[in-house]
Amino acid sequence: MKNSHKAWVIFRHILTLLFIFFLINYYQVASGNYKSEINRQTILTEEKIKEFEEDVKNGTFVDIKDYTENTYVDTSNTASNIGAKVGEGLDSLINEKAKGIIDFIGKFIS
Repeated sequence: MKNSHKAWVIFRHILTLLFIFFLINYYQVASGNYKSEINRQTILTEEKIKEFEEDVKNGTFVDIKDYTENTYVDTSNTASNIGAKVGEGLDSLINEKAKGIIDFIGKFIS
């Protein structure tokens, strides 16, 4: 009985976190933040395409680096690095266990 109660509590915590993530995502989409960011990138792309077409018409040297933006921002920090390492560790652990289970089931099928 104790284990089922503990599992239920853990399940509720996970469900609550997922619901909070859903609300945050819903707010971002509903408030238009996501849409305005995509729209800004689209406008910028259309401007660069027009600039590229003008340069081709004029016969000037065309380099892809002149028409693309490097929008990569390194946001890694200690917490994200730890999270990435934990995620990679869990991934390898889950893969090993899944392979073990499949091998175990395969012994019964063969």
